[in-house]
Amino acid sequence: MQAFLMASGFLFIALYKGLLEGPQTILFGTFLGITSSQVTVLTVVGAVVLAVLAVIGRPLLFASVDPQVAAGRGVPVRALSVVFLVLLGAATAEASQITGTLLVFALMVIPAATAQVLTARPALSLALAVLLAFAATWLGLTAAYYSPYPLGFFVTTIAFAGYVLALGRRSLHTLLGSRTGARLNSVEVGA
Repeated sequence: MQAFLMASGFLFIALYKGLLEGPQTILFGTFLGITSSQVTVLTVVGAVVLAVLAVIGRPLLFASVDPQVAAGRGVPVRALSVVFLVLLGAATAEASQITGTLLVFALMVIPAATAQVLTARPALSLALAVLLAFAATWLGLTAAYYSPYPLGFFVTTIAFAGYVLALGRRSLHTLLGSRTGARLNSVEVGA
């Protein structure tokens, strides 16, 4: 689906006859070329999205974890899903002007996946995802400033490295836990 939509995007760019900065700007954004009006709009949209999320946060979490039970308890699951997708679309559309669509996608998915690997607690996972995205962005900005390579490469690579490290940590913890459990079982059987 993503490949089809990206190909459709390139088609629409080719068909568009107006002024366009180019597909590279759409895909990778312009971190250093943003205007003060873009920052203002981004701030307003971000504040509205966060305010609405604060209002619908608990029912949205309930509907996300167990939609059947939430619907049975009177939570408007379908309406919450639509509102969440609209909020996600608004935040993505605004952020992609600066960071580009590929980097927005990477920053939405990879830190959240890393946080999910590190903890199962929703509130902690949310906070951790924000911190991981913030850290990957600033580390990527710093690395890109001191090298000739593009920003998106560094941010995505740093975020992905965090995910791989989190998976490695979990695998190591599982491996050590299973070995410890096996030793304890053999000691109990021998006793």
